[in-house]
Amino acid sequence: MAQFDTGADILTALLRRAGDLLPDVTSTSGADHLIDAKLYINKAYWEIIALKPWRWARKRLSFNSTGKIDVSANSIVGSTVTLSANITPSVSGRKFFMNSDGIPFRITAHTAGTAILTLETSYTGTTLSGSGMVFLDEIFVASDILAFPIITELHWGDEIIMVSEGEALSEFPRNIYGAPRAMYGTWITPDTIRIMPWTFDDRHFECAYNKRPAALDFLGGAVDTPIVPQDSRVVILQRALEMVYTDKRDGRLTSAQSELRETLGKMGTIEATFIKPRIHIPRGFRVAP
Repeated sequence: MAQFDTGADILTALLRRAGDLLPDVTSTSGADHLIDAKLYINKAYWEIIALKPWRWARKRLSFNSTGKIDVSANSIVGSTVTLSANITPSVSGRKFFMNSDGIPFRITAHTAGTAILTLETSYTGTTLSGSGMVFLDEIFVASDILAFPIITELHWGDEIIMVSEGEALSEFPRNIYGAPRAMYGTWITPDTIRIMPWTFDDRHFECAYNKRPAALDFLGGAVDTPIVPQDSRVVILQRALEMVYTDKRDGRLTSAQSELRETLGKMGTIEATFIKPRIHIPRGFRVAP
């Protein structure tokens, strides 16, 4: 309890310091603001993890891009494309365009081993048969990304430059051109990126990021153990208290904010000991004599 081993420990301390529990009461079941306290703690928990790229919060996960498939269309009627040959595996979720039109359409349905593609909308190009392409530029990365993602293409060793969705649409409005290597990316959902240009062949990537752990369940078990180092878990309590005192317009707010700043400062100092001070000159830069 002294080191706040679990979310249950933090919950008891929060309710006591907020005035919902008397000093001699150990059960939290009768607290007036029990549900609110749990919400404050989990919000504080995720906010602390997302604050900076803490070494203890980092996770690395690999994923692959998918190479293009050159196809030939016998006919296109409405939203149905009939190819000249069967395709395996299923390409549902990818995109299709006719080479002479260059208009990308999403494929919403395709059965592996068949030659029929169903597009999201009716085809509006002028070329209804001939050569085309199936490609994938939107890639699922991970479902637990919270903050500070860094994506590296491991065939070439390039870091993918992440840009805003607006910039991506401005520079690659259709994104129909592939290349041997991807250079840019944009997050289109919390767990999916669009790469630009997309890759001709399958390519291997790695994403390093601050992970979003499961919410604390306040039952005292494994799920209730924060990933924050044990000697720093008081920071979750301090951030939750800051939110409680703010909402209550409590005079203890200034003190709580001071405690939080002090703890975060100590955590930052500890993190700095894992990095050797140095001057890093990125590749391609020169130091003037």
